[in-house]
Amino acid sequence: MRLCPGLGALLACLHLLLACNHWVLREEQIVPKLDSPFHMREPQNLVAFLEQIRYSEYVERSYLDLLRKREQIVEHLRFSMRFGEDLADQAKCAMDYYMLEKRMSYLKITPDQLKRINLPLQKGVYQQNGGGSSGMEPVCTDYHRMAVGPSTYDHLDSFRPEILATAYVDREHDGNLAMSTVELTRRYAVDGLRHHPSSWKFHTLSSYYWRMVGNAREALPCARLAASLAPPVFKDIPLLSLGTILFRMGRLADADLILTSAVEHAPQVAENHVVLASALAMRHDFNRSLQHFDEAERLDPSTLPRTQQVRNFISCLENLTKKTSKMYSYVKYMKNEVKEFKKLKHHISQSHERLIQQQLPLGARRLLGLDALAGNDDLHRRGQYCSTRTLNGSDEPVLFCDFYSDMQMRLESKDVDIDVLERDLKANTEAVIRQVSSEIRHQFNMEQLKAAKAQMPAKATKAT
Repeated sequence: MRLCPGLGALLACLHLLLACNHWVLREEQIVPKLDSPFHMREPQNLVAFLEQIRYSEYVERSYLDLLRKREQIVEHLRFSMRFGEDLADQAKCAMDYYMLEKRMSYLKITPDQLKRINLPLQKGVYQQNGGGSSGMEPVCTDYHRMAVGPSTYDHLDSFRPEILATAYVDREHDGNLAMSTVELTRRYAVDGLRHHPSSWKFHTLSSYYWRMVGNAREALPCARLAASLAPPVFKDIPLLSLGTILFRMGRLADADLILTSAVEHAPQVAENHVVLASALAMRHDFNRSLQHFDEAERLDPSTLPRTQQVRNFISCLENLTKKTSKMYSYVKYMKNEVKEFKKLKHHISQSHERLIQQQLPLGARRLLGLDALAGNDDLHRRGQYCSTRTLNGSDEPVLFCDFYSDMQMRLESKDVDIDVLERDLKANTEAVIRQVSSEIRHQFNMEQLKAAKAQMPAKATKAT
């Protein structure tokens, strides 16, 4: 009667064994499976036998989960590719704004700006060779010393020497702006600086001239001097020019600060709101941008044709930003899926390693004749592997070599090769980013655009 508990446990083991893969049908005969985990080193060890059952069931069950997870990842990858293609296609709506940015019509020097300066009439300026200004350039720092302090904003990053050394802006090309107008502006600015070196008006006009010819390194000090010299009632005018230069350079954070200051000095001037709103749109600060566009249109309804173009861009980019955010979130979710897949595969390998440690090597089974009906082809197709192990009671590593089991070959097969999917996921994500970037970020992110141009000193020197 004392053997009953042991007998009951053995019957339970045999019952579980019936559901395992210890036997296979081969050539109409039921024969032991060569890589069965139940050909054990210690067949009399009941505890090890029970553990072998548990690990075997876990490995088989988890492998099926692994296949399901892979199918899910494949399906999610297909969806992300479709979503990415749609996203890249929708990004084309921003092309209209790219053409707008190339023209920069909403940032050009306007007649209203010149009118607000109210320049005094300079005698001799309209003469082709008058006043000795022929060939001279309105270099503002030659006429007035640049002060140090908050009035010239020298605390901003944009005015660090290394930034100023590579400052670059495109010429404010306008088909309606004749070269004679540029030349007249130069002569007027030079003559004004010579007679009124402390006048904010001529420093502002000089900044306009340097913007026309595309020389940021000279336009910036002129606008900074003008901002420090202008009385509060007119300070928004040079601030608007300074902020516009920084905007065109791609220094959006500092441009935001300067242009916001211009709006604060003259909130009743629609032009200040238009330029600030445009800078905010490029920073993707859409709520503030739309608020200032609304205010500009309220103050001056004639600004609507200019503001509407940027509004269309905001609507396009805002939608793209939301969808891009969803894309990134979905990619992050898929990366977690891949991570969990790898984790599960690793756990299966660990559990299978425990099975191997308790079972007879496959090569030894052939020698023992456990599967006499099978030829050597079965072993040859499996291949071999070697690893170092530490035996119980010894710290010395031992080289162990054996043939691959069915599960090991399945884990090495393409059916559960996550590396391919991971590469596809990365390639698809990068492709979408490239496509969207080519439509938006490369073309519409001013900081990247101007930074790239700053790396072309030869071109910049030629433009000056």
